[in-house]
Amino acid sequence: MKPLEQLGRDDGYGAADVHIHSTVSDGMASVSDILEYVARKGELDVIAIADHDDIKGAYEARELAARRKYPFEVVIGMEINTLEGHLLALYLESPVPSHQPVVETVAAIHEQGGLCIAPHPMSMLSESLSHRDIQRVIESSNLKVYLDGIETINGTIVGRISNRRAKKINRIYNLAETGSSDAHFLISVGTAVTLFPGHTAEDLRRGILEGTTVARNGKGVSYFDIGLWQIIRQQRKSGGFFVRGMLKNLTRRVSR
Repeated sequence: MKPLEQLGRDDGYGAADVHIHSTVSDGMASVSDILEYVARKGELDVIAIADHDDIKGAYEARELAARRKYPFEVVIGMEINTLEGHLLALYLESPVPSHQPVVETVAAIHEQGGLCIAPHPMSMLSESLSHRDIQRVIESSNLKVYLDGIETINGTIVGRISNRRAKKINRIYNLAETGSSDAHFLISVGTAVTLFPGHTAEDLRRGILEGTTVARNGKGVSYFDIGLWQIIRQQRKSGGFFVRGMLKNLTRRVSR
């Protein structure tokens, strides 16, 4: 496999960023601005807006991309807050209820033909699925309860802490790997990507189902590039998800 910076359409691989947040939830860029940015950069074949517990931004992105005839495709995504932690759902058509047990959420996603990805797993800085949570899903006897993939590269500071753990446990489970920016700032879009054979949204779906995807880091963006004031504004908008995530994870550990 060539390094990310050397891969192109001539190699038969497309690039996707399937974990992007807009102003519909706690992102700092509008759907329109995200689409314009992706079009201008010209580096992604597929994207997914995956706002927290909300699908409106993803619908808007798909409709706007089709109307403006952008040279990339949009799939409907949603980052769902389960009782155990966050779950990334892709290829949705209808919203999925939040704040439910993860096994019920996974089943609901698969019932409508969606895919389930474990984002930033085992991160102590976010409301993330633990190794035990992931194992419980994988070992479920319910035919609708399983993971389609795991985010082994997450472009945020949350991911930088959990990426190594995600890669390590995936040596056990051998799930399809994804890379995503988890962008809450426009400049962060594409800082981590999923490479897949082909270039269309359907190719990406097939790649995840067949386990042929590859997670790769994109061009790095520092928090100095984003700016302190933007970070403070985003934390205020998100209700301080770092603190919330750490407290939830600590509470869960103590209660076991």
